[in-house]
Amino acid sequence: MARILLLSVFFLFSTSFGFAQTEVLKDVFNNLAFFNQKHDLKYLGEAKKAIDKTIQTKKDSANLYKSVYRAVVYSTIAYADSANTLHMPDNFLATTAVYADTLFTRKKIYNYSSEVSYIKRNLANEYIRRGFNDLQHNDFRSAVNYFQKAQALAPNTDHLGIYMAYAANKMGELNKSAAYYDQLLESGKAGAEVILTAQKVYKILGDAAKALKALKNGRQLYPENKKLLYEEANIYNNKKDYAALRGLIDGLIKASPDDYDINFLAGVCYDHLNQTNKAEVFYKKAAQLNHTAYDPVFNLGVLYMKKGLADPEKSAENFNLARVNLEKADQMNPNDPEFLQTLKLLYDKIGDSTQANKINTQLNQIIN
Repeated sequence: MARILLLSVFFLFSTSFGFAQTEVLKDVFNNLAFFNQKHDLKYLGEAKKAIDKTIQTKKDSANLYKSVYRAVVYSTIAYADSANTLHMPDNFLATTAVYADTLFTRKKIYNYSSEVSYIKRNLANEYIRRGFNDLQHNDFRSAVNYFQKAQALAPNTDHLGIYMAYAANKMGELNKSAAYYDQLLESGKAGAEVILTAQKVYKILGDAAKALKALKNGRQLYPENKKLLYEEANIYNNKKDYAALRGLIDGLIKASPDDYDINFLAGVCYDHLNQTNKAEVFYKKAAQLNHTAYDPVFNLGVLYMKKGLADPEKSAENFNLARVNLEKADQMNPNDPEFLQTLKLLYDKIGDSTQANKINTQLNQIIN
């Protein structure tokens, strides 16, 4: 802020207003300069007294030059004196903003473009500060209101959309939050974490297509981000689009070769694509990574059953492997009726009537 103020003060004395005009506001400029040098708020108080003394009549108020620098002083106080050391009234920010808005509509205000930018930035920064304060106190609606005001004054300010999307999300206004995320993603400047949060909001709203689009665009921007890759894979898995999921498997495994979930997901994907040899490799790896996991063991058992049915010449070998894995799965998760039906089917296939009858008894006990 100090640098901007210094530039503004320099600008005042280097324009064509002339010495006579700058002399009128000499005390104002001096106090602004002292504040810029010493960062002592008392000089802003003196600058306010000085500018107020120059505006006493209707003619003074109509003087655009004086009015602009009243807004410069007032907006500086509004932002710099966050603790209200100068004891301004509670509505000081609001009245300063109204004063500035009226000023911006005046004819020939374009002659003061640097000052106008400075005033807007001060007010925007104070709105942002208050918005953050409201976020910390969970007053999300007020925070959004302040952030919106800041955005109107300084539309190119970074991250305002993120703050508004977050606050709207916390309020439970997901459609409004999604609209903010839409704007952020369209800008092409959203970070990976913003994209991840946006796609979660889209999925909660039931728009998987928009979530998928966000993730695809995000992966183009951040190709090394594992979370974006994994979330896109989850969408394909939930949609049972295993052909699309197949395109991500190599990247997933490369990113996290020893991740149980990823290896199991790879096994499921290849299993559904009838690439049983690849599915077998990943199910085994998943089972090794998590010795208590039931799913890869059970899926291996079913996989070997399918291989046994598909290749009669190797049926004995595959059915034996199916039996080993399914019986192991039975120990891990006993008395599951659906699983027991699968195990019974295997015993029927290999002609083990004793075990098949035992399963029948077990099923009758569970059902009855």
